[in-house]
Parts: sequence; C-alpha cells; structure tokens
Amino acid sequence: MPLIIALPLLAGGVGFGTGFWSGSSATKIFKAAALGGGAYMAYRVVKGSK
Repeated sequence: MPLIIALPLLAGGVGFGTGFWSGSSATKIFKAAALGGGAYMAYRVVKGSK
C-alpha cells in the first residue's frame, strides 16, 4: 500500500484507538467484549463461507 494512503489510515486508527479505550474500566471491558464478539462473528462467517 502506498505511504500516501497508509499514513493517514494509520494516524486515524491511532487516534480512534486512543479515544476508544479512554474511559472507565467497566466501559473498557464492555468495549473489549463487543470487539471480541464482533471478531468471533466475522471469523464464523469467513470460516463458514469456505
């Protein structure tokens, strides 16, 4: 991927991650559980399509 595209995406991802993980411990646990559930569902869809 060209740097002209990769760098803004990387910077946006870092900024999103910083804002996403700020907050209380309970909120972090909830967000981590939501991400884990979403990743598992994506895994099941990809694995099921093979």
